[in-house]
Amino acid sequence: MQHFSKVILITALSTSLWACGGAGTQSGNSQDSTATAFTPAKPAGTVQVSFEQDTDTPKVKIHFAIADKTIDKSFELPLAQDMDSEDLYRTVWDQPTSCYIGVLKNNRGTRYYHASQGEDGGLKIFQVGTPPEAVWHYAEGELGLGKATNKSKLTDHYKKNVTSGKIIADFIVRLEPAASKDSVQLYTEFGGLNERKTLQVPGGYAPKIQPTEDPDHCIFGLQRDDGFDPVLDIKVENAKLILKELGRVQ
Repeated sequence: MQHFSKVILITALSTSLWACGGAGTQSGNSQDSTATAFTPAKPAGTVQVSFEQDTDTPKVKIHFAIADKTIDKSFELPLAQDMDSEDLYRTVWDQPTSCYIGVLKNNRGTRYYHASQGEDGGLKIFQVGTPPEAVWHYAEGELGLGKATNKSKLTDHYKKNVTSGKIIADFIVRLEPAASKDSVQLYTEFGGLNERKTLQVPGGYAPKIQPTEDPDHCIFGLQRDDGFDPVLDIKVENAKLILKELGRVQ
């Protein structure tokens, strides 16, 4: 699951990034076996998800119904931008009366909600920190949550003039050839600081940069036929270059 809270200054980033562990970044065999072992339950009800995006405070709206009982809840959430609504979420029923809803945030992480029926028959919907491992493996693996490319054009070179703090400078992110064919150099620059890092690229993937709606923010990731896997969140904040790990592709 793409939950990474540690922010890494670009000067501290190293190629060990690709070997980091954490939620949602298990090794390929472990993740595949976990997802394969999980079988969704047959729903005893329905879950409908909609979004309010054209507001200052975007919201996730969840409608949950079982038999003649219904409940509606809304949650404020900074949603991933420039994506079709159907690509923003996935639902996973782990029991007939229990459903987890994963929603993509604007930093490409995932927020989960849980709709369930209690022993008293009442319905409830809550935000949850971390769902069961098999659930998020299934949502983000089998169902592909977070793998759809947003509508922004992928590129090899990003450049925008940005004001941050007291500094006005070009924010540059570009891809450069590396010594080996299974690697790429990621070049980043802002306000006189520039850095090159060599990162591995698994077979079958192409390294790409994805712009966002904010000029001081873009995403480095890996493109494949079935979509785009975000790997690094790159932004200028308080006149500093900051990179945050979003995920890892094996």
